Parts: sequence; C-alpha cells; structure tokens
Amino acid sequence: MKTVRSIIINLIVYVAIVAGIVWGFPRYLVWQMGTPYPMAAITSGSMWPALHTGDFILIKAVRPQDIRVGDIVVWKNEKGFTIHRVSQLNQETLVTKGDANFTEDAPVRYEDVVGRMVTIGSWPVRIPYVGYISVMRG
Repeated sequence: MKTVRSIIINLIVYVAIVAGIVWGFPRYLVWQMGTPYPMAAITSGSMWPALHTGDFILIKAVRPQDIRVGDIVVWKNEKGFTIHRVSQLNQETLVTKGDANFTEDAPVRYEDVVGRMVTIGSWPVRIPYVGYISVMRG
C-alpha cells in the first residue's frame, strides 16, 4: 500500500513540476522581457550566418529611441513575424534586411516592432536546434 501511495504522490509531484515549467516559464518570460512574444524560433535561412534555421532566441521589449542600426529586431507583419537586422532608421519607420538576403524589407512602423533579440555584447544569444520543435510543428 505504501508503494502505491508513493508512486501516486511522485506522479502528482512530477505532473505539477512539468505543468509549472510548461505553463509558468513562458509567463515568466513575458513578464521579464516586457513583450507578449518573448521567444521565437528561426524558421528560415535569411539571417545566416548569425542565426540558423532551428535556433531558439529570446526577445526583449525595446523602445523606438533605443533601436540602433545593426540590432536584430522582431516585427509583426501579415504573415506573422520577421526577424531581421536593422539597416536604416527613419523618422517614423525603420528598414530591416536579412543578413543572407540581397534586398531590404519594406519600411516597418516602430509600433510593429515586437522587440529586440537578446544579445551579450554584440553576440546574439541563441540556442541551436531547440527551435526545430516549433519549426517542425508549424
């Protein structure tokens, strides 16, 4: 009887821990990063060699006046999100371009910017392969 009870208690604790991680971690990141979209998976090769398909990145909210040329930003568009490097800053818009792309994107309004990719110094913080979970699912 003790063994069955022990197994049930261990199972409940395990489920609670997994639920806390799956439910709580994304909510913690939303709060900590200041954006409703604090993480993303790289789904194309447009940012190669800085970012690779399947990379997992973190996104932190950024004020328009803090965006600089060279920052990697995430912005909303009609297809979802785009993660590209800022190439120009204008009064009401910014222009981005994928590192591996030949042409720049159409101008983006500052209010469409979700955030800036988290970096350490000038190095992008990325977790290789973890984003494939999202890439394969979509």
